[in-house]
Amino acid sequence: MLVVMIALAIMSQFYRSSNGVIAPELMSDLGIDSRDIGWSSGSFFVIFALLQIPIGVFFDRFGVRRVLSSMLIFAVIGSLVFAFSHSITSLIAGRFLIGLGFAGGMTGSLVVLSRWHTPSAFTQAMTLLFAMANVGSLLATLPLAAANEWIGWRTTFVVLGIATGVIAILFLLTVRDAPSESTDQTRRPQTLSDSIRGMRDVIRVPGLLNVMPMIGIGYASVVTIVGLWGGPYLHDVYGLDGVSRGNLLSIMAVALVLGTLAYGPIQRYAGSFRPVVVIGGVASAALMLLLATVVTASLWTTVILLIAICFIGAYSVVLMAHDVALVPPELSGRGSTTLNAVLMGGTAILQIGSGEVIGLVQTWSGSVAAGYASFFLLLGVLTLITAAIYHRAPEPMPKKSAERQAGDE
Repeated sequence: MLVVMIALAIMSQFYRSSNGVIAPELMSDLGIDSRDIGWSSGSFFVIFALLQIPIGVFFDRFGVRRVLSSMLIFAVIGSLVFAFSHSITSLIAGRFLIGLGFAGGMTGSLVVLSRWHTPSAFTQAMTLLFAMANVGSLLATLPLAAANEWIGWRTTFVVLGIATGVIAILFLLTVRDAPSESTDQTRRPQTLSDSIRGMRDVIRVPGLLNVMPMIGIGYASVVTIVGLWGGPYLHDVYGLDGVSRGNLLSIMAVALVLGTLAYGPIQRYAGSFRPVVVIGGVASAALMLLLATVVTASLWTTVILLIAICFIGAYSVVLMAHDVALVPPELSGRGSTTLNAVLMGGTAILQIGSGEVIGLVQTWSGSVAAGYASFFLLLGVLTLITAAIYHRAPEPMPKKSAERQAGDE
């Protein structure tokens, strides 16, 4: 079951990041601009965010296996719509359907794994699932660029649609929602109103509102660079072809993976969340602002800055752990749903908004490079603002101290 879930996570991550490498070809073939690309990429994350609340209701009522395998049909259709698009409307529709299809993939997989594993084994399975999902980001760089050169982006997405259909069938045939002996027949299925009330309870957790703005920008900023504007930037300013862009984007994706792996030990050594996130956020913002000022520097200077941004910008993994640690155990499921909604909603807003900003500045200034400079400037400023808000978030109380305090009360 875990192998199939890993394949699902890889495919989801691939689709998230796929626009970055082929964006120049999309703009050329369809006669669209940066604003259109922003909307087409962001539409994936819009539906992803909106479905996080009701998806738990569907899982409760119909089971993860049936819900996810059925939803993936929309991803298959979306991939084919995307492949045969000849207008921005159909391109957005395709991305929207793909996002709809994969919206419950990670959450559903975690629900199933939690039912089949002990807590310690669940942590190991979850870590493996998250780590392997990053392979999707790597596949969306050089391999996608090579496929685009070899068979074109349209045929590539037809193949991806077929592969998604195979994963849907395997998920239906392989995955079981829970061991039969552990199924709880007495638990009342959660309703949509329960989910909305649960989200309200999560938002009321002390200090969580200080964390959420940075959750919305931390992950979004890096994935928007690697998965959307990094490729067009390298193409428009430096004239790199698809394979060359793919090579550099793959190095950036590896830097993101390595940064993610590095931040875990750093946080454990520091013994707290806030200093690690603040330092990572401020350092990332400084690099983004620096890149905004030297946006037409030598290619090697730009590449070094982009790699550094991806590595240091991986602090969002600590940020998400801080969020989970603040949420009481009885709200953990609702907390995860709310976190996903904020994470994907922030990415949707940033991808759509950045496309508008880049397009407006390029039109106003007549300079392609100025548009990308405004993008990195926007990222740097937003990161600094959210870091200042986050700095007021409390550190979670150690478990033993919390238990002792509860006993005293």
